Amino acid sequence: MMFVAALTALSLAIPQQLDQIVQEGTPGVEAHANGRNFAAGNVPVNGRVRIGSITKSFVAVATLQLVADGKVELDGPVNKYVPQVKDSRVTVRQVLQHTSGLPDYTRALGVAKIGDVRNVHFEPHELLDAGLKQQPSFQPGEKYEYSNTNYVVAGLLIQKASGRPVGEAIQAVISKAGLDHTYWPNQGEQRIRGRHARAYALSDLQDPKSEVVDATEFDPSVAWASGAMVSTPADVAKFYKTLLKGGLLPAKQLDEMRRTVAVDEKSAYGLGLESTKLSCGGVSWGHGGAIHGWASLGAATDNGRSAAVTLTALPGTFGKDPARTYQQIVQVMDTALCKK
Repeated sequence: MMFVAALTALSLAIPQQLDQIVQEGTPGVEAHANGRNFAAGNVPVNGRVRIGSITKSFVAVATLQLVADGKVELDGPVNKYVPQVKDSRVTVRQVLQHTSGLPDYTRALGVAKIGDVRNVHFEPHELLDAGLKQQPSFQPGEKYEYSNTNYVVAGLLIQKASGRPVGEAIQAVISKAGLDHTYWPNQGEQRIRGRHARAYALSDLQDPKSEVVDATEFDPSVAWASGAMVSTPADVAKFYKTLLKGGLLPAKQLDEMRRTVAVDEKSAYGLGLESTKLSCGGVSWGHGGAIHGWASLGAATDNGRSAAVTLTALPGTFGKDPARTYQQIVQVMDTALCKK
């Protein structure tokens, strides 16, 4: 009876939280918590979504598989594999942990206006060149600073070390995790396969008064290995649960993935994996993701709980306080991973 009570409490709490998010202006929100799917607003239950930077966790796993196979040296210079990075002090670990000092290409490329990037196909070297044309943000290893350029480098590293397209390496991770609804988009693929909601974005992310547009169809090459993937909340939750259980990496590489540097008082970053303190004690391990039209969180805990949530608009798209909306989805995750 205690288990039934816990399940009932969770089943009541999450729908209430999702309904509140929708009532405050977000068109739809999907969630998965410990084997159960939830939805509110104009979305299918467990539909496909763009997961943005959750992609980084998959890329980190693919890189660490190459480390385990002896094809990549984790603490060796990344320019052994990606010679465009001239500073030999920058290591593979620093790239995966955002401690490399490589500046974010999105600042130089200008991705805030969806109309400038929606129908444009970018080659990875264009993204990397845009990042490396800027001055380094700091000396390698000096501190943590999130930069999408790091994962463009990681994608190119995978291709160099494996001799195959990065998408193949990611699909191998997807297959090993047993994810049926997750994929790496084909070149130029703008539509989302299968059941999915419509997603919405400001036409200019830097102008909160700009027009809201449909962002569902979008060429994700501008994100590439830093955020191009498509999945579902259930698959994202399963991925992190499988990862923590040791289903994707040898123990040594999983331990390295969970060696962290502090981000703030509540979170720390490992190798494509972020730890977040929970209200019930302990931490979750996962990642967030944002791309035009979508905002997601996914994570799991060492005791086997797992969850993911996705909004069909970035916080702030419909005029509400973005910090409040983001905190609401953080609370959904905390409820899913803590609720008794």
